Amino acid sequence: MRAPLFIAGLLLPAVGALAQERFGLLHSNYGGTDITVLNPARSAAQWPWMDIRLVGADAFVWNSLVAWTGRERPLIDELRSNSGGAGGDLVMRSLHLSRSHHATVAANVLGPAVSIALGRSSVGFGIRSRSYVSASGISPELGRFIYEGLNYAPQHGTRYHDQGIRALGAAWTEAGINYAHILRSEGFGMLSAGINARYLMGHAAGAFQITDLDYTVYDTARIDIHELSARYGFAQPAMNAGNGWGADLGITYERTMDEVNDYRPHRGGAGCTPQRYRYRIGLSLVDLGGIHFAQAEAGTINAGSLSIPDHGDMRVRGIEGIDSVLAGATNWTRTNGLRMGLPTGISLQYDQRLADFAYIGLAAVHPLSGRNSMRLRRANAIALTPRLETRYAEMAVPIVLHEFDLAKPTVGFMLRLHGLVVGTDHILPFISKRDVHALDLYVRVRWMIFRSPACGNGKRSRTGSLAHRSGTKDMVPCTIPGSGK
Repeated sequence: MRAPLFIAGLLLPAVGALAQERFGLLHSNYGGTDITVLNPARSAAQWPWMDIRLVGADAFVWNSLVAWTGRERPLIDELRSNSGGAGGDLVMRSLHLSRSHHATVAANVLGPAVSIALGRSSVGFGIRSRSYVSASGISPELGRFIYEGLNYAPQHGTRYHDQGIRALGAAWTEAGINYAHILRSEGFGMLSAGINARYLMGHAAGAFQITDLDYTVYDTARIDIHELSARYGFAQPAMNAGNGWGADLGITYERTMDEVNDYRPHRGGAGCTPQRYRYRIGLSLVDLGGIHFAQAEAGTINAGSLSIPDHGDMRVRGIEGIDSVLAGATNWTRTNGLRMGLPTGISLQYDQRLADFAYIGLAAVHPLSGRNSMRLRRANAIALTPRLETRYAEMAVPIVLHEFDLAKPTVGFMLRLHGLVVGTDHILPFISKRDVHALDLYVRVRWMIFRSPACGNGKRSRTGSLAHRSGTKDMVPCTIPGSGK
């Protein structure tokens, strides 16, 4: 029974459906509105003149604590089957380089969005609903108790001291605007900067953050908490349970194939053809800001010398139930209001042209979240992504390391046919019987318009420039390549 339950636990967020970073689509020159999620400056010299997203959905689950192993068939077959007979067991994973266990669950439903190039600038608008859960700071010993239960005898009688344990979650809808601008285009270099600004409407939130936990589990019944310092908060689900603001900041530099003196994308002449590059590098700060839930129940707990005679018979229901269990708390403070920080991170991206239509990208994302903060924790990840791309078709194969888990890299696959995108950063569980400790999937339905009205219908004269018809309002082709004049 544990295997089907594990599947349900992994896939529940998808019902609400962000693959975490969508590395297969991250570097694409035809990624549309998606390329601005991790670096808002990317849209400044976007290759399609206009990109329209109709709808999309993402789901991402990753954890370092447990894995489903010993399956009899691939996950895609199990999901289509109603027999529930795939077999397999839940096993505890080893930590490798990390000193604590982490888990991340993220899901998105993406509504309409548009991005349009306006000469040296671009503007975009969009809406999406997000849900995010993160757990961090779970020590190997606490992880063993979570997996085995408090009846795990080998750890009985030992005093443990844990710090910085966090379990946070929130759901919200955001409406945002993107603005990017080419700051400088001279010689063979082009520098751009961009910003995303978003209004956030919170729907629900929950948080439990333990600063210090000093405890001993003596046997199958008794547990002593020698010291406990914690904060908590809970906002009941509602359409407008909270509100706030979010932002992303980014810059990019491109080393181009041709000179880009005063380059103006999609504005006639050299601007009607996407500017190819040898390499592109970007740096960004993402998901700055947070949401304030004014009516949330919250508080702090400071307890010492608290003894629970029978942990197997505890019945905790709501705040009153917690109050009765922690009757020996030395200090309990209740307040109203909870501020939940967005999963802030810093990201570095690099994309290298190998040949016509062939590229390889490298991206790294690192969380910016203190271990004692009420800020959702973004997953740590590094990805190497080779890809082939044209206007109407694209394929990428990202190889991703989450939380420096060198023993378990994930391999994904992304396929784009014009504006239809299907991808995952972890495809192997769907097509093989390998252990499952993560799931990832994203889909997009978009429409791209490649040429602006200023570039006409794309017909060219014998000299290779766009033909200008006398007496019309068509833009006169550039007399100086790349000048836009």
